[in-house]
Amino acid sequence: MNELKEFRRNTPAMTDNAATAAKARLMTVIHEPEAVRKPAASGARRFGRRIAVAAALALVVGGTVVTLRDQPDMAPVAGVADLGERAAGAAENDPTPAPGPAQWLYTRELRLAGIEADVDRDRRATWERWTSVDGKQSAWYQGGKLMFQGSAVINPADLAEAPVSPARVIARIKAAILDEDRRGPQELKGHVPPVMLFMEINQLISEQWLAPEVRAALFRALPTIKGMTMTEDVPVADGRRGVAFSLDDDGARRSLVLDPRTFRYLGTNSTRLRDRTYERADGSKETFKTGTVSLTAQLEAVIVNQPGQRS
Repeated sequence: MNELKEFRRNTPAMTDNAATAAKARLMTVIHEPEAVRKPAASGARRFGRRIAVAAALALVVGGTVVTLRDQPDMAPVAGVADLGERAAGAAENDPTPAPGPAQWLYTRELRLAGIEADVDRDRRATWERWTSVDGKQSAWYQGGKLMFQGSAVINPADLAEAPVSPARVIARIKAAILDEDRRGPQELKGHVPPVMLFMEINQLISEQWLAPEVRAALFRALPTIKGMTMTEDVPVADGRRGVAFSLDDDGARRSLVLDPRTFRYLGTNSTRLRDRTYERADGSKETFKTGTVSLTAQLEAVIVNQPGQRS
């Protein structure tokens, strides 16, 4: 079965500890409950990488911690368009200095798989990644050795070319996805499904620094995706709760969760809305019940000078 079919079936074969089959991997780290639980085969071409830090994320640059100011009297979010605008405004007003072109972003993420809505904390895992500011390389530790993988499908510099707008970043992301498809499985037939676009933008909101205007454009673009809604009081893996961009697809609700006051990126949540049985490549099957959840939480995001450095 080819990579895109694996992606669309949300198969649980995935790991970030190797060069992953990109489409399956795309589903995995963002939120599919079943995907977080099983490692994937390595060596296949990637479809995409998570390549951006969310708006208003606290960064450490040159040893200085910078965070957004608290906003205790903010009115409730009115809907998905309002959420996009508030998150975009936070991104535009982020005072964090831009990193140098040779620097890297270090991120640490907690992942937690649950069964039938009862989070199994024995399944918790912490994932560390380093992503170059130019988006051309990522690194992680495997077996005590620093491993490298290169070349993002979407070039951050392309998204930053003026004029930057929600429509333009959406168009460029779609073009990159379709170009990769033409050179790979050739299954999309010129159409990028909403869930795939959401996943790619989610990647662009979680692991690499982008210019504030690009981050803002991504947040304003999310409400334009067909089926996108706003969901309140959504938990992430470390117990925090936030307001989320949510999209229902294939019996699961996938959510990109932001802090409801600062609109910084918190993590992701995927919750099964109905039972689903998956058949793996080896013929084995596994059923995930309604309410099964998979959660992530971004614990740290720090600009460093080289991969392997944490502060």
